[in-house]
Amino acid sequence: MQTRGMRLGAQVLCVLAAGLAGSSVQAEWSGPIGPGMQVDGTLQFGFGGFGNWGTNFGVGRFDPDTGAPEGDPTYGEAYVEPALDFSRSLEAWGEFYGQVSTVAALTVGDGDPAGFSSGGDGRVALEAANLGWRSGGSEDAAERPVFDVSVGPQEFDVGDGFLIDDGNFDSGDDGATWLLPRQAFRRAFVGRMDYRAVHVDAFFLEADRDQENTAIAGANLEYRLGEGHVGVMFFEVVDTDVPNLYAARDGMEVYSFRINDLRWQAVPDVAVHGEYVRETGSGDDGDFDAEAWYGEAGYTFSRMPWSPTISYRYAYFSGDADPTDATRREFEPFFYGFDKRGWGTWFQGEVGGGWYLYNANQRNHYVHLSATPSEAWTVGLLGLRYELAESNYLGTPVSQRHFGDEFNAYADWSVTDSLVLSLAYGVMSPGQAAVDAFGDDEAFHTLEGAAYFSF
Repeated sequence: MQTRGMRLGAQVLCVLAAGLAGSSVQAEWSGPIGPGMQVDGTLQFGFGGFGNWGTNFGVGRFDPDTGAPEGDPTYGEAYVEPALDFSRSLEAWGEFYGQVSTVAALTVGDGDPAGFSSGGDGRVALEAANLGWRSGGSEDAAERPVFDVSVGPQEFDVGDGFLIDDGNFDSGDDGATWLLPRQAFRRAFVGRMDYRAVHVDAFFLEADRDQENTAIAGANLEYRLGEGHVGVMFFEVVDTDVPNLYAARDGMEVYSFRINDLRWQAVPDVAVHGEYVRETGSGDDGDFDAEAWYGEAGYTFSRMPWSPTISYRYAYFSGDADPTDATRREFEPFFYGFDKRGWGTWFQGEVGGGWYLYNANQRNHYVHLSATPSEAWTVGLLGLRYELAESNYLGTPVSQRHFGDEFNAYADWSVTDSLVLSLAYGVMSPGQAAVDAFGDDEAFHTLEGAAYFSF
């Protein structure tokens, strides 16, 4: 197995090196085009290469069409996104603004280990296309309420992305499932208000077809404390298509309370995060009774070289002991994202979080050690232990709840202001639950590389 792993790892690094010349380029253009009118243009390219061995704990990747195992996948992803942002000052009446962008993405090679995309998947599609008006800037909110209203496809997030962050799953013919270049909600209306330490959102959001076009409407209230905040949110699922990847959500009501990056003046190196979510209500297919929560504390050794930070998180997402009854008890993760606080949030583990456990029916212990050797480098180690909340995996009964243990190592290097490289390695040893579900017990290794270049 070591020879096969070394060969696949070398293939990924070769693919990554071959793509650096054109990978993740961001060209920026900015300038006024008339009285009070400002236009900003960007062009981004992204590239990643990936190798895996011990896929599905030795069974191999399953062909998405036939279901037959087909070995360990090696694949690449790429995308390009041109975007145009514009604003028009109305002087005392605030300003109009808008954004238009398009994403073209492609997967090559075997496709990802879970079969979300295969070689040749990819397409060109509109990403953002929104118009808005705001009454002032962030500096004005210290003196008076500032309002912001926007409509049309756009990105939107709440807190650290535990529930709402990514409106597009990037599977199937979207391509680039790991790079996730598509983030905008397909249809959106967002109203915001800021006044001193208070922030309010009112929103209607519709996700893409991979989330069954789930549409939600709700509100979010935050009270800011330094860089962090405490917040409460409510939303209701107002529409969804026929269930496929997820269960029917129509009629679900979701309540959330969170603390996000709270710090105390007496101990500024301590940061606390946490969120509790309750899912209730009734739909055409039955009732909802699910919950999820997490608590996390971190400490930064700010006076030490490299300023290392260590954090621990416990996360719980309810499962359903009897999926056949009329009450849905498994937590619906909705639109969680990955880019608010970096590696491990909220794709918890490059193997387990990426391809097996999707923030439902699980209990996780998570330890994260990170450091900054220089302004250009960030390195880190992650350790995770996965357990199922109930004794089934995607409906398949298992004899024990221990699903596996995972270790990740990563490095992000800002080579220049224009070029950023990321490299990560992950290995997951299966627990008895994974062995029961997949029928084999090999460790699953993954090697991932991506490049981002901007100027």
